[in-house]
Amino acid sequence: MKKLLRLRSFISWVILLIAMSALVAGIKEGVLNVQEAAFFPVAAFAVTLGYMLGFSTWSTRRAWITAILSGLLIAFIETARLAEPISSILRSVPLFELDLIRWVLERENPQSNFPDPSIFQIQFAEIYVRAGALFSKLLSASSKHSSVREFTWDMPLLIFATWAGWKTSKYNQILLALAPAIAVQAYILQYTGKDTISLQISIFALVLLIGINQKWNELLERTENTQRTIRETYSAVLILSIALIILARLTPSISIKDITQKLTRKDELGKALGLDKESAQTYIVSGSFGLPRQHLIGLNQKLSQTVIFTVKTGEIAPSENTILNQAVPHHYWRWLTYDIYNGQGWATSPTQDNPYSAHQLLLPILGEQYQIMHQQVKKSFAQDNRLYWTGTLVTANQPFSANWRISPESLSTNINPLLSVDMLGAMIERQSYQTDSLVLLTSAEELRVSQKNYPHDIRTRYVSLPKTVPQRVLDLAKELTVNTDNPYDKAKAIETYLRTYPYSLDIAPPPPNRDIADYFLFDLKTGYCDYYATSMIVLARAVGLPARLVIGYASGIYDPRQAEYIVREINAHSWVEIYFADIGWVEFEPTASEPPVTLPNELPQEDIPPLISFLLMPEHTVHIKSGHPARENYTSVIIGLTTMIFISSVWFLSIQGLLKTHRSIGSIYEYVYYHGGKIYKSVPLHETPSIFADKLQRRLKTGRRWLSPASEEIRFLTDLYIQETYSAHPITKDERTHALKVWRKLFWRLLYARMIARL
Repeated sequence: MKKLLRLRSFISWVILLIAMSALVAGIKEGVLNVQEAAFFPVAAFAVTLGYMLGFSTWSTRRAWITAILSGLLIAFIETARLAEPISSILRSVPLFELDLIRWVLERENPQSNFPDPSIFQIQFAEIYVRAGALFSKLLSASSKHSSVREFTWDMPLLIFATWAGWKTSKYNQILLALAPAIAVQAYILQYTGKDTISLQISIFALVLLIGINQKWNELLERTENTQRTIRETYSAVLILSIALIILARLTPSISIKDITQKLTRKDELGKALGLDKESAQTYIVSGSFGLPRQHLIGLNQKLSQTVIFTVKTGEIAPSENTILNQAVPHHYWRWLTYDIYNGQGWATSPTQDNPYSAHQLLLPILGEQYQIMHQQVKKSFAQDNRLYWTGTLVTANQPFSANWRISPESLSTNINPLLSVDMLGAMIERQSYQTDSLVLLTSAEELRVSQKNYPHDIRTRYVSLPKTVPQRVLDLAKELTVNTDNPYDKAKAIETYLRTYPYSLDIAPPPPNRDIADYFLFDLKTGYCDYYATSMIVLARAVGLPARLVIGYASGIYDPRQAEYIVREINAHSWVEIYFADIGWVEFEPTASEPPVTLPNELPQEDIPPLISFLLMPEHTVHIKSGHPARENYTSVIIGLTTMIFISSVWFLSIQGLLKTHRSIGSIYEYVYYHGGKIYKSVPLHETPSIFADKLQRRLKTGRRWLSPASEEIRFLTDLYIQETYSAHPITKDERTHALKVWRKLFWRLLYARMIARL
């Protein structure tokens, strides 16, 4: 054990702690929802104990059993957060002992009371509750719990740390000691695509440990020259280690990336370990371009007709007609929002990942300036964990997580969160889900009179530009807006100018070290949505307008028969949002291939041509085949007609939702909205369910006896839908069953009301 007290042994132990802290940083960087995990105390305890046991005379079996069992205890204490109540007990013991001694000495005093043990009872109860909660989560074996994931990762961390300390002190095998930890750390960072600075620190510790633990320092004779030689060699090892790390930082990784690329396609292992591959690959993009091609599903970089997801909004009822004589609302299905432009690409400021439960409200639903938009999304790929929505996300009917630059929880109560929150994106595990979002209702007149009193966070983050932006880009921005005196007209002038550039996907990558906006505006003069959006943001920021990049998908093709938007891979898109004071973020479309954004009431619906593009899709082409009907007897005809009538009846009742097994009140309410819209025509898009129900009740001729219960039935289904969507109290199975029975009666009443309305 004398070796443990040497200076070299102490330095080696400190370097091992640095290596373990780097490993912990790598795990937290790449694993989902473990940023608050107490990994370092476990790693520090394990590496210290393993290092000390390596100097002892214990057998390998005895040392490892001791290290593993004690490490498991520490891991359990840290994961269950038992350190605080345990420390409270330990701090209370001396005071309790002092009170106990006083009580023993003053027992003859009738006013002397036995010391109060309640502090121990409370803390032991807290330990019991926390330990029991962790045990139940561990027995469920669900990696969705962050505590289960933390304890799971404590196991390899415990083994790697003990192994590193044991091998270093027992056998002086430095490379073998740190190799397993560095290999796992390299795999995590390569799989997730996170920054490798923690891995470089681990390699720095490895090189440093190898240098100071070589046999050359074990000299038999200690002279002044040998002492100086040792000091100089230590200094040389330190300088060499730092130089190697700097060189590794500047040298691009090629071989390791090629080797591990095959491993990264094995998503089952990474998903089981909780590695944050999705967010790492797509949440941060810098130094590269082509975002639509980068955020597609799968590895194929070519845009195709593959369906990514479908969306139902309920704004237009299903129709048997494939040509609609009304305007189909145009939406952007957003996913990520970027704020940092570095001249060659886009990146995001640091974010915080917050989990949310089903139906939990992110933001309050306030004000008449917003329309509540309900969306039913069905994704085509099980591995697609992205959450798509339009407008400002409010809630979802499934658990999800959101990455915030500025979260609602971080804002003061006197700040309007709708104008101040800043989300990067959101993730959801379910392939089908429903969301509610807020769509801004504003006019060009309101945007023109808005002032430039932007919040501090908006002004500092979304007006900044790199110093590398060429002067001619800044001059062009001023030239385009010289005749405008308000933010909206400035933004429209820039948007109109960019829409004159021709659109093309077939372009070469930009030259190295060229500003993207400058290259597009003055040299390339053609491109796809990323170039348009980036150029508009740079021009807008140059004249003081806060602007940001949004990527996701354009509206897609609308299917009237299913009343849904079909969004394909080819609809991948990037667009622009400009911030207006006291209003919020407003969408702009500079890309020439997309229709310009239309503000509410800006154009009358009759001026928009009917939708015919759906008929042009190849999968909806009608094929007619000629033939000769066979001779059938009358029995066959009757059976055939009866079968057709039966099948048609079942089909008719099924499409009206009367025979379906509804899993939510929302799916029942869709039919109420559809058939009610046939009676209460021209329903405004911004109307809430309660207002819709009131106006529908007034349109019904409830003076007729059979229609009199319809008002109560409409109100009952509307209230249940609002409760399911916005309340924290879930709908029970019995309530859902009763709602279906009510709808089966209400359907025939509404059908009867439509018939008598035509008389």
